Amino acid sequence: MAKITKKIIQEEVKKIPDRAKKNGWVLTFDKDEGIFFYSPNIIPKNTELHQITDEYSIYLDKNLKSHGVMIECYNNNFVKHHPEFEEITRDLFGKKNEEIKIIDPSKNKNKDVITFKALFEKTLIAEVCLEDNKIFV
Repeated sequence: MAKITKKIIQEEVKKIPDRAKKNGWVLTFDKDEGIFFYSPNIIPKNTELHQITDEYSIYLDKNLKSHGVMIECYNNNFVKHHPEFEEITRDLFGKKNEEIKIIDPSKNKNKDVITFKALFEKTLIAEVCLEDNKIFV
Protein backbone atom coordinates (compact mmCIF):
# COMPACT_ATOMS: atom_id res chain seq x y z
CA MET A 1 0.00 0.00 0.00
CA ALA A 2 1.20 3.49 -0.82
CA LYS A 3 2.00 5.89 1.98
CA ILE A 4 -1.10 7.58 3.36
CA THR A 5 -0.72 11.32 3.77
CA LYS A 6 -3.03 14.08 4.95
CA LYS A 7 -3.24 15.46 1.40
CA ILE A 8 -4.24 12.05 -0.03
CA ILE A 9 -6.95 11.63 2.61
CA GLN A 10 -8.30 15.12 1.97
CA GLU A 11 -8.39 14.57 -1.79
CA GLU A 12 -10.16 11.22 -1.37
CA VAL A 13 -12.72 12.72 1.00
CA LYS A 14 -13.48 15.45 -1.56
CA LYS A 15 -14.24 12.70 -4.10
CA ILE A 16 -16.72 10.90 -1.83
CA PRO A 17 -19.93 12.57 -3.09
CA ASP A 18 -19.19 11.63 -6.72
CA ARG A 19 -17.89 8.18 -5.84
CA ALA A 20 -20.91 7.51 -3.61
CA LYS A 21 -23.33 8.48 -6.37
CA LYS A 22 -21.48 6.51 -9.04
CA ASN A 23 -21.15 3.36 -6.91
CA GLY A 24 -24.53 3.45 -5.19
CA TRP A 25 -23.43 4.00 -1.60
CA VAL A 26 -26.11 3.61 1.05
CA LEU A 27 -26.69 5.09 4.49
CA THR A 28 -26.60 2.37 7.15
CA PHE A 29 -27.20 2.75 10.85
CA ASP A 30 -26.66 -0.12 13.29
CA LYS A 31 -28.53 0.90 16.45
CA ASP A 32 -27.15 -1.87 18.66
CA GLU A 33 -23.54 -1.06 17.83
CA GLY A 34 -24.10 2.69 17.43
CA ILE A 35 -22.25 2.69 14.12
CA PHE A 36 -23.09 4.70 11.00
CA PHE A 37 -21.79 3.74 7.55
CA TYR A 38 -21.87 5.65 4.28
CA SER A 39 -20.62 3.04 1.86
CA PRO A 40 -21.61 0.39 -0.65
CA ASN A 41 -24.00 -2.21 0.75
CA ILE A 42 -21.04 -4.59 0.86
CA ILE A 43 -17.59 -3.17 1.52
CA PRO A 44 -15.24 -4.42 -1.21
CA LYS A 45 -12.63 -7.00 -0.30
CA ASN A 46 -9.06 -5.80 -0.04
CA THR A 47 -9.99 -2.57 1.70
CA GLU A 48 -8.78 -1.50 5.11
CA LEU A 49 -10.43 0.78 7.62
CA HIS A 50 -8.31 3.76 8.65
CA GLN A 51 -9.25 6.21 11.36
CA ILE A 52 -8.67 9.66 9.88
CA THR A 53 -10.02 11.93 12.63
CA ASP A 54 -11.39 11.39 16.11
CA GLU A 55 -14.82 10.75 14.57
CA TYR A 56 -14.35 9.51 11.00
CA SER A 57 -12.83 6.32 9.64
CA ILE A 58 -12.48 5.63 5.93
CA TYR A 59 -12.23 2.41 3.94
CA LEU A 60 -9.29 2.56 1.53
CA ASP A 61 -8.09 0.07 -1.05
CA LYS A 62 -4.42 -0.60 -1.85
CA ASN A 63 -4.45 2.34 -4.28
CA LEU A 64 -5.79 4.57 -1.49
CA LYS A 65 -9.20 5.01 -3.11
CA SER A 66 -12.10 5.50 -0.72
CA HIS A 67 -14.81 2.84 -0.45
CA GLY A 68 -16.83 4.13 2.46
CA VAL A 69 -16.94 6.06 5.70
CA MET A 70 -17.69 4.78 9.19
CA ILE A 71 -18.50 6.61 12.40
CA GLU A 72 -18.45 4.73 15.70
CA CYS A 73 -20.49 6.04 18.63
CA TYR A 74 -22.68 7.91 16.16
CA ASN A 75 -25.48 9.01 18.52
CA ASN A 76 -23.37 9.30 21.67
CA ASN A 77 -20.49 11.21 20.09
CA PHE A 78 -21.02 12.46 16.54
CA VAL A 79 -24.59 13.73 17.02
CA LYS A 80 -23.64 15.33 20.33
CA HIS A 81 -20.91 17.30 18.50
CA HIS A 82 -23.21 17.99 15.54
CA PRO A 83 -26.66 18.84 16.93
CA GLU A 84 -27.91 19.67 13.43
CA PHE A 85 -28.02 15.88 12.84
CA GLU A 86 -30.13 15.04 15.89
CA GLU A 87 -33.65 15.55 14.53
CA ILE A 88 -32.98 14.28 11.02
CA THR A 89 -31.20 11.18 12.41
CA ARG A 90 -34.18 10.46 14.63
CA ASP A 91 -36.56 10.93 11.68
CA LEU A 92 -34.59 8.65 9.35
CA PHE A 93 -33.20 5.99 11.65
CA GLY A 94 -35.05 6.15 14.95
CA LYS A 95 -38.74 5.56 14.36
CA LYS A 96 -38.91 1.84 13.71
CA ASN A 97 -37.62 -0.93 15.90
CA GLU A 98 -35.08 -2.03 13.32
CA GLU A 99 -31.66 -3.01 14.63
CA ILE A 100 -30.03 -2.12 11.31
CA LYS A 101 -31.59 0.35 8.89
CA ILE A 102 -30.29 0.81 5.36
CA ILE A 103 -31.38 3.70 3.16
CA ASP A 104 -30.47 3.85 -0.51
CA PRO A 105 -30.42 7.54 -1.51
CA SER A 106 -30.63 6.64 -5.21
CA LYS A 107 -33.97 4.91 -4.63
CA ASN A 108 -35.33 7.15 -1.89
CA LYS A 109 -36.18 10.70 -2.93
CA ASN A 110 -37.52 11.61 0.53
CA LYS A 111 -36.53 15.20 1.32
CA ASP A 112 -34.96 14.11 4.64
CA VAL A 113 -32.75 11.53 2.89
CA ILE A 114 -31.54 14.09 0.37
CA THR A 115 -30.93 16.65 3.13
CA PHE A 116 -29.12 14.16 5.39
CA LYS A 117 -26.85 12.92 2.60
CA ALA A 118 -25.91 16.46 1.52
CA LEU A 119 -25.36 17.62 5.11
CA PHE A 120 -23.24 14.56 5.93
CA GLU A 121 -21.05 14.96 2.83
CA LYS A 122 -20.61 18.69 3.46
CA THR A 123 -19.75 18.15 7.13
CA LEU A 124 -17.30 15.34 6.35
CA ILE A 125 -15.46 17.35 3.72
CA ALA A 126 -15.38 20.52 5.82
CA GLU A 127 -14.03 18.76 8.90
CA VAL A 128 -11.46 16.55 7.22
CA CYS A 129 -10.20 19.33 4.97
CA LEU A 130 -9.73 21.99 7.64
CA GLU A 131 -6.16 23.19 7.47
CA ASP A 132 -5.55 22.81 11.19
CA ASN A 133 -7.45 19.53 11.54
CA LYS A 134 -5.44 16.64 12.87
CA ILE A 135 -5.71 13.64 10.60
CA PHE A 136 -4.47 10.36 12.02
CA VAL A 137 -2.50 8.67 9.28
